[in-house]
Amino acid sequence: MLNQIELRCFKCFELLKLPLAPLTLLSGPNASGKSSVLQSLVLLHQTMRQHEWSTRLILNGDGIRLGTAPDVIDEVFGRTKLGIALEFDGNVYDWTFQGERQNMSMEVQSVSVNERTTDRPQELRHLLPQREAEFAESMTRRLRDLTYITAERIAPQNAYELRDPNIVSVVGPRGNHAVSLLHWGRDEQVLDELVLPEVPPIRLQQVEARMRTLFPEFRMELQQVQRA
Repeated sequence: MLNQIELRCFKCFELLKLPLAPLTLLSGPNASGKSSVLQSLVLLHQTMRQHEWSTRLILNGDGIRLGTAPDVIDEVFGRTKLGIALEFDGNVYDWTFQGERQNMSMEVQSVSVNERTTDRPQELRHLLPQREAEFAESMTRRLRDLTYITAERIAPQNAYELRDPNIVSVVGPRGNHAVSLLHWGRDEQVLDELVLPEVPPIRLQQVEARMRTLFPEFRMELQQVQRA
């Protein structure tokens, strides 16, 4: 479980140490940093998922687009660097990223796992040195499978593009892969703690039953059609 996020010179934060519970609610006025906390995780997710062997933090991709390095570095305290640290199941993973003006990605200046630090790494997998990658597999898997949905959703449509199941495992930032996940995983088992009673414990029927708790007349049918 992710227990804490630490942000250093990231966007509006000079320093933030945010403890997390199994369910954490962020609330506050506009521009108070709620989205920034989530975006720090999405940047790690995006880089690990789309650029497995990258030695740079990817600021613009399918998950999120944040511009250039100055757009994500605290302009008062950060200068050219920012830091993101995660405590996961008692282990601490800490990255320092550096980027100059107009850079659309940021170099991994250092990465530390439980205070074992590698400076200016030449090879990384999932933003970690090879010797740490297997040890951290649970953490990186959680980040790669992170679901992040923005306020801008795709509108209801008559048909949705069916994506390859080998490359789609999250719903997408606008919910754009949700139908693909329902189609390919319709018969997958749902976690026991999420199962609604008296409904088969498989994804498609559980989702339909959940929707009926909000809309009693709701019915769902997925049918694959040829591309127009």
